[in-house]
Amino acid sequence: MLYAVGNTDLNSSRLVAVVGTRHATPYGIDFTNRLVEELAECTDGVVIVSGLAYGIDVAAHRAAVRCGLPTVGVLAHGLNTIYPADHRATAADMVRKGGMLLTEYITSEPVHKGNFVARNRIVAGMADCLVVVESADKGGALITANLAAAYCRDVFAVPGRVTDRYSAGCNRLISANAATLVRSGADLCDAMGWPLKVAEVAETSPELPIVMNSQEELIVKFLDANEDAGISQIVAGTGLAVGPLMSTLIDLEFRGLVLSLPGSRYRKIK
Repeated sequence: MLYAVGNTDLNSSRLVAVVGTRHATPYGIDFTNRLVEELAECTDGVVIVSGLAYGIDVAAHRAAVRCGLPTVGVLAHGLNTIYPADHRATAADMVRKGGMLLTEYITSEPVHKGNFVARNRIVAGMADCLVVVESADKGGALITANLAAAYCRDVFAVPGRVTDRYSAGCNRLISANAATLVRSGADLCDAMGWPLKVAEVAETSPELPIVMNSQEELIVKFLDANEDAGISQIVAGTGLAVGPLMSTLIDLEFRGLVLSLPGSRYRKIK
């Protein structure tokens, strides 16, 4: 049984769970703000889901409130309190702006450490997709990502520098093909197949030609003709060895020419 306060009529919306470390860096906070802002601009019906914890969670909720998006806070305790207490004002804003506070715990349930891990399954289960913004190599956000994958939800992760402690978990998810690399709200909408609010307007300045080497051209040409191809298909279709192929795919992905999908599949970005 679940208990809620606020707007409970959110079933038809596009629910995006945004999770990450409590020790968020300026990079993580900035990306969270931009992601939520871009989702608000890109498509209709977005609802942001998170756990109202320190760091990435509360940044996602606050960004949603600023952008006029409903946001759901999944609590690890009863509805008679807010933990951490610093987030009481944010919780009130969330409910006042059409969002919801949700919990499986009765009103008198105190705060227990184990409840925070247990509530992650609700965050993962109620969302259409989940974005891990920042995480160390171990952490609650990775538990939530694994749960989301088990529930057949689309999992996305934000890449970071290999030397950054709180990007280690995200980089590992991406390298293991357990999450799709996401750079923006438009990336997420494209991967989810969500329609954009308006057609993209062409830039007034002429686009520079895309320069590619022979291997890159071979891969891009193959993906243009074979959408959502797996690694074995690309190897067979291009004749490239797996090692050079994977290295080139990563380069193409960071240049915004190729999108990595769950299951080691790849798609050319049109």
